[in-house]
Amino acid sequence: KLIVLRTSSSLAIIIVNWNGYQYSKSCLLSLRDLKYQNYEIILVDNGSADKSGDRLKEEFPEVRLISLKTNTGFTGGNNAGIEYALKAKKDLIMLLNNDTVVTPDFADILVKRLESNEKIGAVQPKIMFNKERSIIWNGGTKFSKIWFTTKTIGLGQKDNGQHDLVKDVPWITGCCFLVRSSVIKEVGTLDNHYFAYYEDVDWSFRIKRAGYKLIYEPSALIFHEVGKANENMESFGEGNLSPFSHYVNMRNHIFVVRKHAKGIAWATSFLYQFYKLFGYSLYFLFRGRFKKLKASIRGFYHGVTFQV
Repeated sequence: KLIVLRTSSSLAIIIVNWNGYQYSKSCLLSLRDLKYQNYEIILVDNGSADKSGDRLKEEFPEVRLISLKTNTGFTGGNNAGIEYALKAKKDLIMLLNNDTVVTPDFADILVKRLESNEKIGAVQPKIMFNKERSIIWNGGTKFSKIWFTTKTIGLGQKDNGQHDLVKDVPWITGCCFLVRSSVIKEVGTLDNHYFAYYEDVDWSFRIKRAGYKLIYEPSALIFHEVGKANENMESFGEGNLSPFSHYVNMRNHIFVVRKHAKGIAWATSFLYQFYKLFGYSLYFLFRGRFKKLKASIRGFYHGVTFQV
């Protein structure tokens, strides 16, 4: 009797590096312990000035390195990896932040959940803080249809199993986003208008609009350093987040509203955007953070006027 062994679906794991040698190295080291059999790591270097892409390729010859000449953002870097993976006919594609550390079985668990139902378009794991591994960073997501605001469930909570149920979610974080290649062919890649911030929300909404479910799978576990990309930006003397981060945060939130809000939600969500700008402006004025104030106002203006 002939026994046919089922081969696992081919998986591309895309990691974008931008002057982040140490974090990318830690991520790649953890991936060496992955139990999943049929995968390829695509390391996209986003125009790093420190030659970290070449250094990582030398230390991890198993990865496929794609070197970009300039920083094309989270969207451009991941899209370069996605395009390679689609041409290579990978069945599944995972976006994975370079400042994460994974557990050996997380990919097996996510793939099993994704392939358990053809209507599931994408899945995400439970994500914990790396320095405090008992503290949750992302235990699922919420979304307000009235204000068009997104929220992470469980942020900062000690993990006592309170977010251990598999559930449908309204959006998936780009920190770890496993999706079918067939779904990407249907809905398109990440929207390069975003550069960074809210591109995962936009992609999630497009996948749901195509009729697919998004699932949070808590038994798959990874750890996140959180916000390390901002350490690579110049210090502006105005707190941890750069003015550019506030600019794209304000602009891209409005992009999401313009692309996806309908009916009364369009009006209420724009009302919230005015409230958000007013609140930020007062805070930045009070703290004397004038570069961030200017960046937020520019972000609002460009969010309203730029083509999306």
